[in-house]
Amino acid sequence: MVFGDENKAKTKKIEDIDILVYEVLTLGGGESSWTRNTFTSPPHFTVTNSICINGFVYYAAWTPTRTTNPVIVCFDVRYERLSFIKAPMAVVCWEGESILIKYKGKLASIARHPHADFHSFDLWILEDATTHDWSQQTFELPFSLGMGRNITSPGSNKAGEIIFAPKRLSNDVQPYYIFYYNVDRKDMRRVRLLGIADDEEFRRRYRIAGQSYVSISPEHVETIASI
Repeated sequence: MVFGDENKAKTKKIEDIDILVYEVLTLGGGESSWTRNTFTSPPHFTVTNSICINGFVYYAAWTPTRTTNPVIVCFDVRYERLSFIKAPMAVVCWEGESILIKYKGKLASIARHPHADFHSFDLWILEDATTHDWSQQTFELPFSLGMGRNITSPGSNKAGEIIFAPKRLSNDVQPYYIFYYNVDRKDMRRVRLLGIADDEEFRRRYRIAGQSYVSISPEHVETIASI
């Protein structure tokens, strides 16, 4: 399925009401064929990437315009329906700095100040999408992770630890670490990833220079077995 966001959607005027028109392209049936469906939604301003959890695609937005009425947009993949979930201001207020993750099977958000030292964060969890019910906990890190803008969270692992990692490699040759925060014990461990541009020869060989971004997928497993 390909689900277009607000930037790719077309805006139409129906009875003087601005709406967004989406196209859903679905590949299926064992054949190399696509089906095309359309649906509409009220206008909204998308501010985060999307995340898929249990058949629902979520992303944060303002509605109807920027900086008013923070919401989580929820797209039901099976029934191709879109709805809005009221969200706390802290979940959406930092726009592109908002972090949506999957935490223990639920949608959650990591809220922290992006322009200050990352030494604490709020964990917001969507408990009930129907009643727009959120829970919130504040956690203090045992040590600072540096400037918050350079740190993101790709999600959590099977043990329930929240993963934090730098978005970019250092400009000079420095070790690259991933951090795992245990919300039950309130402690954190760090793991060094070898071979992630941590030596000069590696950087020269692959021409790594300037701003180099890192993308991490939690619980990703590769196999060399034949398919």
